[in-house]
Amino acid sequence: MRLIMLGTAAIALSGCSFLGLGDKKTNTHYNQQTGYYGQHAATPVSNKSCHSGNCLARWNLEGGVGTVLEGGKNIITASKAHDIAGQDFNSISFEKAYDPGVRVELGGSYALAPNTKVSLLGHYEKAEANQDRNWGTIGGQQLTGGLTDYKAFGGELGLRQYFKPTNGIIFNSIRPYVEGRAGVSKVDDIGVVGTQLGGAVFSAAEVPLYKDSWVGTAAGLVGVETPLTRYSTIGLETGVRYQGGLKSDNSVITPGSTLSGLNNNSGRVSIPVTLRGRYRF
Repeated sequence: MRLIMLGTAAIALSGCSFLGLGDKKTNTHYNQQTGYYGQHAATPVSNKSCHSGNCLARWNLEGGVGTVLEGGKNIITASKAHDIAGQDFNSISFEKAYDPGVRVELGGSYALAPNTKVSLLGHYEKAEANQDRNWGTIGGQQLTGGLTDYKAFGGELGLRQYFKPTNGIIFNSIRPYVEGRAGVSKVDDIGVVGTQLGGAVFSAAEVPLYKDSWVGTAAGLVGVETPLTRYSTIGLETGVRYQGGLKSDNSVITPGSTLSGLNNNSGRVSIPVTLRGRYRF
């Protein structure tokens, strides 16, 4: 999945270069004073906020799609399991519990200055669970099982700072940027399914692990953009995102019972890789 998403992004961006998008020869340029990508206007415009026929585009429609790679933290925490005789559990990380996920974003941004934008983006994220994980042993017998899929939606507010455009290897004009974001995400409830103990069914029903949880998020991102058309750009972005801990569901896993204490996740770290587009109004 990781290679597919990175390959798709590389092919898409390479295709833009092949078509001449972002090439200086197409008369597409970036005006350092106005923060404007586009072609020289044939005639000057009358708006007083315009310079040399180019205007600072305040409002932008933005969207992105990409993969999410797990960067650390455990969803099953053996270190917090209650000390019960005959039980010896393993911690299971998000990376082992789930395949690389898919994240979709849509929203907008507003230019505070030619090189500074504030963004507001909604997101939806999903990752499929790996089944038959080794949870450890109970009474010397191996316990296996899986989790339900990870699903979440929410929104983030960000502040983005662009740097001076430069020539790239694939593109004649790329514009790097950094962005910090903070927001909230609602994670669907997560349960344990398909559990077996020593090869026999341990629980036929889904065992609740975490409740629906509103959690805080914070992200540090870096990326590059290149002109796609007169009013649009395309870019590639990555970084690190932190998510707060999920809320334990102890309706079945009560204190002192089997599996008690395992559902004490303290957070999640992920690495997004996103192919992003932006359209200026």
